[in-house]
Amino acid sequence: MRSHPTTVRSPLALVIVAAFASACATARPPAPAPAAPPAPPVVVTSPQPVQAEALAGAGNAALRASVVSVRVTGQDWNWRTPWEKQAPWTRTVTGLVVPGKRILATSTAFGNPLLVEAQKLGSESRSIARVELVDHEGPLALIAVDDPAFWEGLEPLPLETRASAEGTVLILRWQRTGLLDAYPGTLRQMRSGRHGLSQTSVLTVDVASSAEGLGESEVVVSKGKVAGLVTGRSGDAYSAIAAPVLGQFLEEAKSNEWRSFARAGLAWQDLTNPALRESLGLSPGETGIRLTRVLPHGSAGGVLKPGDVLLELGGARLDPTGYYEHPLYGRMLFPLLFTDGRHPGDTMPVKVLREGKRLDLTLTLRAMRPEQDRVPPYVFGRGPDYLIVGGLVFEELTRPYLASWGDWTRRAPPRLLVAIDRDPQEEAATGTRRIVLLSSVLPDTANLGYQELRDLIVERVNGRPVASLQDLRQAFATPIRGFHVVEFLAGQSAVKIVLDASEAAAARQRLQQAYGVERLDSEPREPAQSLSR
Repeated sequence: MRSHPTTVRSPLALVIVAAFASACATARPPAPAPAAPPAPPVVVTSPQPVQAEALAGAGNAALRASVVSVRVTGQDWNWRTPWEKQAPWTRTVTGLVVPGKRILATSTAFGNPLLVEAQKLGSESRSIARVELVDHEGPLALIAVDDPAFWEGLEPLPLETRASAEGTVLILRWQRTGLLDAYPGTLRQMRSGRHGLSQTSVLTVDVASSAEGLGESEVVVSKGKVAGLVTGRSGDAYSAIAAPVLGQFLEEAKSNEWRSFARAGLAWQDLTNPALRESLGLSPGETGIRLTRVLPHGSAGGVLKPGDVLLELGGARLDPTGYYEHPLYGRMLFPLLFTDGRHPGDTMPVKVLREGKRLDLTLTLRAMRPEQDRVPPYVFGRGPDYLIVGGLVFEELTRPYLASWGDWTRRAPPRLLVAIDRDPQEEAATGTRRIVLLSSVLPDTANLGYQELRDLIVERVNGRPVASLQDLRQAFATPIRGFHVVEFLAGQSAVKIVLDASEAAAARQRLQQAYGVERLDSEPREPAQSLSR
């Protein structure tokens, strides 16, 4: 949602306007020759008025020509009733004009778009646009407008090649009234950060500002150059993807070589306790972190192991909390090493302590697709995968499903939060194990007594372990002596339920008609994509 702040105009401007009005009341000079109207001003919205050009290091015209609005209409799926879609929505995000007559934006709005339109120079006129490339691990989207007239009067601002860690900036976005808002801000720090729904850490700049309601790709400008694109609030500051990350994305997208961002796929334990460090065999003054989980599909998979002490990564020595000294930006958390100037397919040296031996190893960096996570962080481009048997609705646990609780870290059932953190021992050998839920029950005579069950973790069906919805489909194909037996993970409100297999089959048409369910089985779908063109 966009907010429209109160415009604060300088006292000097008010005096000039009053004087001009008085002069017009006492004299009516001859009409001048027609001239092109001046561009509307950049409106600085701040408790204390400042000069936009002074803060941004660029003139009024340059700022106006480099920023556009992108209107996205989309429609998401209803994860509580997975056969239905929610009502369409419309969001307006800020876009940055970039070389090649393209628009760069960072927003989750480009996951399920139905219509994309672009607006320039504060005009209400809209041009049809299309998403040319989107990587939700940014999230970053490159947008094209095929109408040549749209690009008239637009000009890119240069990107910073080295991110600024201090100084004053402007945060830019268009108002619906045709004025360009320019919010003053102060660069607070550079850090390793994640944005949107992504699980990948990239170079991030935090900007302190009194502005409200930002987080839709507003453009941060410092000394005439783009410092970043805002993605949301982090504490009392706004977070933005830093300009070097934007430049890396644009450079590779230009040659169709963008391969997404690499990710470590690690969990770790800090080694701040001296006794713990000594027990692991670390020498005095030697530091690092202890790995507690290594995902097989991440960059560390097949090379590093749980229990390894990670000493150095990419030539950078790690401290007991996983930080290293960046040559430009100071202390940074180590996941940044996988994306800062590196790409999937690159190699990176690593030094570990394993069972008392110091080893020099090499990682081949990998991008991690969302469906490879045990609980996918997002699902775009398709609906939920589900199965309905006898009115029992089954789904795999995903972050979009958790998002149906709003602030799910506080409101979702604790058993689901615990399950997310549980480390399945079989994962390395059998691949990603999903969490399969009995999400809800559609009341019917086939499921009497079970109507109140919901959000229960399934362990076995008809005697078969269930680690995915595909496992569930196969298990329901083989009832036990005419019954479907569903067993849940211990410690929940129900341990086992039983359905008459013939009654469950007879209920299919009845359920479809009563609840408007076109298909009781979503059928296997194409995997969700983090990167699409």
